[in-house]
Amino acid sequence: MPIRRRRDAFTLIELLVVIAIIAVLVAILLPAVQQAREAARSSQCKNNLKQIGVAIHNYAETFGQLPLGKLTRTTLGGAQARPCGDWWHDTNWYCGIFPYIDQMGLYNNINNAAPVGCDRGANPGAPWDGNWKAKISLIPGYGCPSDGNKKNEVGSAWQRVRTNYQPNWGNTNFIQGNLSTAATDTFWGAPFGPGLSVQFRDIEDGTSNSLLFMEVLTTIGDGYNGSIADPLGRAGAAMGRNPPNAPVNELSSVCPAVANLNGIFGCTDVGINDQIFTARSKHTGGVNTVMCDGSVQFFGNNIDTSVWRALSTTRGKDVVGAL
Repeated sequence: MPIRRRRDAFTLIELLVVIAIIAVLVAILLPAVQQAREAARSSQCKNNLKQIGVAIHNYAETFGQLPLGKLTRTTLGGAQARPCGDWWHDTNWYCGIFPYIDQMGLYNNINNAAPVGCDRGANPGAPWDGNWKAKISLIPGYGCPSDGNKKNEVGSAWQRVRTNYQPNWGNTNFIQGNLSTAATDTFWGAPFGPGLSVQFRDIEDGTSNSLLFMEVLTTIGDGYNGSIADPLGRAGAAMGRNPPNAPVNELSSVCPAVANLNGIFGCTDVGINDQIFTARSKHTGGVNTVMCDGSVQFFGNNIDTSVWRALSTTRGKDVVGAL
């Protein structure tokens, strides 16, 4: 009787079939895993914005108004106005809501009579020393997991942090001026601005129809990368001039190297007053925002420009419909 030999291994064809099946499964499952991870990141991003919205409302309930968009040099006045050069040395919402986002330790060290933007230099005991500590601290709630806070100018006296959430500065530019005589180019109010502090009752368009904060993308690189996503420098703002993730250049007083744009379409150097920063994110199809009523909304890239501009104003008397 013939003896059958036991086969101890796969044939080459069988092995190739198994590999092909595994490859197909990976191709099917990997996008699903990536989508699940991005959904989790987007959910955390929305929660961060929700917490910022709650903090702003708590601040307004305590002080009767929203925190300043920026405390400008003119507002500061006196010897503290320009202690380290011609910069926008100013405190703002970023530090103002520390007590309401579990950052009381940083808040207690802040000197509101001194600027935030100054370097520490060779004088660690300067009046703005506590402010310097605040501007170099990475605060998780200020960064979207899909992009993230970035340290900038690491190791230098000017070290700072860039964040993914910036306040709504209105429908025109940084100085909040009229861009032309056309109604669409006229500034129609904003919840934040340079030296500007408003009350919720000043938001005539309704708190559910007005943006409070928007997402922006941070730049990368250890050197100075300009004003984009810098909450304590020459900017710290987002404008509703262009729809989310629009294929237009940022208008910045200082532009980063192209390699450091981190997915931002482009950048053009302009004067400080003419800066315009667009809401951007790494989420698919749009950006997360928090409205003035504290609700979190996702807006798509293809939103009508006129609707987006209307959402960025506070007294344009526009009717934007249900969101």
